[in-house]
Amino acid sequence: MEIPALKKEIVDLINKRGKITFADFMELALYHPEHGYYTSGKEKIGKKGDYYTSSDVHPVFGELIARQLEQMWRLMGKGRFTVVEMGAGKGRFCYDIINFIKKKFPEFFEEVDYKIVEISQNLIERQSSTLKGLEDKVSWESLSEDGFSFEPVIGSFLSNEFVDSLPVHQVVVENNCLKEIYVTIKDDKFCEVIDDLSDPALEDYFAKSKISLKEGQRAEVNLKVLDWVKNISRYLKRGFVITIDYGYLAEDLYSEQRHRGTLMCYYEHTTSENPYERVGSQDITSHVNFSSLMEAGSRCGLSTTGFTRQSRFLIALGILDKMNKVQGDIGKLLTIKNLFLPGGMGDVFKVLIQHKGVANPELIGLRSMSEPGLVRGIEGLENEDTL
Repeated sequence: MEIPALKKEIVDLINKRGKITFADFMELALYHPEHGYYTSGKEKIGKKGDYYTSSDVHPVFGELIARQLEQMWRLMGKGRFTVVEMGAGKGRFCYDIINFIKKKFPEFFEEVDYKIVEISQNLIERQSSTLKGLEDKVSWESLSEDGFSFEPVIGSFLSNEFVDSLPVHQVVVENNCLKEIYVTIKDDKFCEVIDDLSDPALEDYFAKSKISLKEGQRAEVNLKVLDWVKNISRYLKRGFVITIDYGYLAEDLYSEQRHRGTLMCYYEHTTSENPYERVGSQDITSHVNFSSLMEAGSRCGLSTTGFTRQSRFLIALGILDKMNKVQGDIGKLLTIKNLFLPGGMGDVFKVLIQHKGVANPELIGLRSMSEPGLVRGIEGLENEDTL
């Protein structure tokens, strides 16, 4: 269901400018202060929402991330450790991480504090309810053009399905020239027009990655994420950045296989490629260019620690051991398997870890799959017909 008040604001902006970039359209559709998809009170995550995230599938996801955070803390010599989560949904991820740390790593629990960066007041209220009793560990912060609302930290920035929801520009190659896709209005309906680029950074974006799109190929460009990486580097004195999302390296993301781009909309667990319907009531996302995150990070002091599929990351952190502990519960086993089975979340989602001020960290989540214990676990999984 489209939100009339939001459509009117977008139409008014189009009438004022003549046309707007797709990035401007997506920004308003998702983040309008009152009517945006992420700022409204609409149920978004879970059975009654539009999609599931890994942290909502099973608590083991947060528990395994907690294990990785604890090792990071030890590698850095212990002491105060701040976790900054970008966009925390219902707060389940934070809840699972903190409670597992409290249960399994009491010394780490005494040193950790958790900051949630959230723009939606509705979600802050939901998170506060979920995290009741943990107020001494959790605080809510903001991010503006001037930066984060807290002082630089030692610890880890953490995001799970955050980058994919940042507004993107859409471009297309027309007559061997890179053009931009704009949004305008015709007969009271949103429609697209193609024109010159709104920002020279769009052409630079592909030049830096040495990517050449084919004639007629559409693609998304996330310029917002470049500023986000800069801010993270500014506010991370020493520590790590963990980015979990769906996407590819540049050569795969912009291959001919994805000739129409990767833009996708989610509404009540159905997918669509039309962002101009149900404006304000459906999620709009695009796949992440992890190469751009690495390149942007290297330019501002963040080194790439490792990049891997979610399946490998979770196996290295011990998800197979977790499964062994619930062997008698078929429901839990099948639920946990959703997080890392080939062809599903385990392959679609990737994990990028970057570091700053830490010398050559060797993280358990990035262990080689050639280690004997991990190989046996994977072989056993692959040979199973069912659980």
